[in-house]
Amino acid sequence: MAIEIRCIEHLSSEQRQSLSLLYGPLIGKSSVCLYEFLGSIQNSIDLEDIYLLLNMNAAQFDKARNYLEQYHLIETYVHKEDMLIFLYAPLSPNKFLCHETYSRLYLACVGAKCFDKIKAMLHIDKTVSSLYTKVESPLDVSILDSWNESKEIAYEKVKPTIKQKYDFDFATLFKGMDRIFPVRFRTSENLDRIAEMAKIYGINAKDMRRYVQRSINPSTHVFDLDKLKDMVMRNRKAIEIGSDPYQMSPVKFLQNKQNGIPVVKSDQILIERLCKEFQFPIEVVNTLIEYTLQQTKQQFSRNYVEKVAASWVRLGVDSRKRALNIINQSPAGNKNDKNTEKVVLDEKFYTQKEEKSDTQIQQEMLELQKMLKEGKL
Repeated sequence: MAIEIRCIEHLSSEQRQSLSLLYGPLIGKSSVCLYEFLGSIQNSIDLEDIYLLLNMNAAQFDKARNYLEQYHLIETYVHKEDMLIFLYAPLSPNKFLCHETYSRLYLACVGAKCFDKIKAMLHIDKTVSSLYTKVESPLDVSILDSWNESKEIAYEKVKPTIKQKYDFDFATLFKGMDRIFPVRFRTSENLDRIAEMAKIYGINAKDMRRYVQRSINPSTHVFDLDKLKDMVMRNRKAIEIGSDPYQMSPVKFLQNKQNGIPVVKSDQILIERLCKEFQFPIEVVNTLIEYTLQQTKQQFSRNYVEKVAASWVRLGVDSRKRALNIINQSPAGNKNDKNTEKVVLDEKFYTQKEEKSDTQIQQEMLELQKMLKEGKL
């Protein structure tokens, strides 16, 4: 099998520190070695040569590659007998140690004492004496004030094609928004956040355009992402359930599970963490929601949900199929199948008693009263 290597991001000295000291204990020496080796390949290499040069067998290679995929250091694509691998740079030490998932996994792996030592070792003092004055040169984007829709169309024709991270209808969002939401606001960070919120909270492009418009201060012309998120989280619009409910937005999925009652803010925040920090696909998040509700008698407990989520990260759950396999293998998943017996009722339990009329009931009461007076009861 021939493997084509594409190095998407080159490593800085900080990122190399992060790979060795932070990722290393989690992914193992074989994975670090494989990552460094792949990064040194200019174009392509045969899989058999990797086995030979790194002294690995097929199982060891797959295990090392799987760890790199779990921590988003590589992306692997397979077509027949060919393999394509994209290499991505590790998170910087600061971002790694602040990462909600990676930092917890690292602490669990090395312990608090080692965690503190590494944190102190990688700390960079960025404080500046008050005697210094910061010199700032803001980017001049005034030339884009005259940017219009025709220029945007011309730009779209010549710009390089970039793989979209989110499936979102940006064309509808931008339609008629040249002045309201100009190009200077359309940074990759802002667009990623907009598409991410749309996916998590189930907002279509038309509604998102209205929210974006309301998030821009008409006086200062500042785009407020926090205000946008607040409006998105307060959205109560119903969403239609498609052929696959596990592909719908997780917030709307939970809302559907509770008979259309809007999802409270704390649950929305927890769902957002599952999507962003744990980096689960939508179908996995919805499967996790359904599973944890079943296991806790419909209580969406943060501690329990995050505990299950962390275990799924370690097990490499990246699809609903994989999640269902894990659920079915766990004692909790098989509990109902083993202990639940079908209850068969006797035929007499299905016989409906004949209802009595008001006249019959009154007559029986008179007879009882008569029997009481005569001392027969």
